[in-house]
Amino acid sequence: MSEQPEPEDGRAADAFRAALARHADEVTADVALPSRPARRPGRWVAAGAALAVAASAVVGVALVDRDRGGDGALDPAGEPPAVADGWRGVTFRDVTVQVPQEWGDASAPQSDWCADVPREPITGPYVDTDGGYGAVLDIGCGEQPPVPAGFGPDPEEQWVPHLTLLPAESAGLDEPVEDGTTTRDGWTLRVTTVGTVQLRLLTDASTEDVAEEILASAERSEVSVLGCDTTSPAQERPGPDRPVFAPAGDLESVDPDDVAALLVCQYQRIGADGPGLGTDRLVEGPAAGAWVEAVQDAPRGSGPDQPENCMEPWESGSSEVVHPLDRDGNRLAAVYLTTDACAGNGLRDATTTWQLTEATCAPVFGERVVWWGGQGVVAQVCQPDRY
Repeated sequence: MSEQPEPEDGRAADAFRAALARHADEVTADVALPSRPARRPGRWVAAGAALAVAASAVVGVALVDRDRGGDGALDPAGEPPAVADGWRGVTFRDVTVQVPQEWGDASAPQSDWCADVPREPITGPYVDTDGGYGAVLDIGCGEQPPVPAGFGPDPEEQWVPHLTLLPAESAGLDEPVEDGTTTRDGWTLRVTTVGTVQLRLLTDASTEDVAEEILASAERSEVSVLGCDTTSPAQERPGPDRPVFAPAGDLESVDPDDVAALLVCQYQRIGADGPGLGTDRLVEGPAAGAWVEAVQDAPRGSGPDQPENCMEPWESGSSEVVHPLDRDGNRLAAVYLTTDACAGNGLRDATTTWQLTEATCAPVFGERVVWWGGQGVVAQVCQPDRY
């Protein structure tokens, strides 16, 4: 049994306990792969060839002993936002907004909506998972009747109430949408900017009664509802002379039996300045300890890599930091997982690098944490059920 830090009433621990309470009636036997309404399989992955994607994924798994001072970069810097009963919190960058618990997660139709077939139907209100970084095919779909900016681009009969959170600096590049309220044929679009995030809320008669509450709940925070830091070293872009390593933590010293959950934090690589959290998720139960054990047993060294496929093999668009938590919600070590580069893929903590395997990559993704793309050899271990 490894030596563990003394439990403390920390912010991440509080968020963890709150999350456990919200899911007290759920049983998680294993970890599901991404279950969002699927775009066509193979759209982002080409075996043996580099992908041109709008955003790619690097996974950083961070298990951090919260008592190790270090530079403090991975320690929560504020209180997680409180969530009202019957609602759930969604964090993008440093903005958390609440939606009714029954609102799901999905990938909103983009300008290539006509090619997004087959696609599981979206049957109820949802939060868009793309965050403005999803891949979009460069094709032209059939011209639709003109509608106010922000309502489309898919046909009106396919619209579904949803909330989209976008980087404010790029939200209007394709179609400028000003803050304010616009109505059309029983639909209402409310747009507001909080910090560096633009929120777009499309509602109909069935969801109009919660619209104002949703937008009024938006607040800035240094920590997500689940306990992820909204700014992380994982945002720094890697390179041949600047690989991304966890600042502290030794995964080998962690006893898998002591791991109660994995806190997965997905970041966009926008540089070290400013909040870059894209989304987060909590993986509870036996799957958490099994993941730690799988990493410890994985082959040493980076891979799988295909550097011959890219001019810039280290270029990557996003990263995940996973925090294994003990039963009190304390972080135990730190590891970064890179999945979208042509070279340097793998898991790293402060002392060790492991190769990606199906058991160490696939369980990290699911719910709102989406694997956006990468080399075909990586897809085979990170998304085995899809490729």
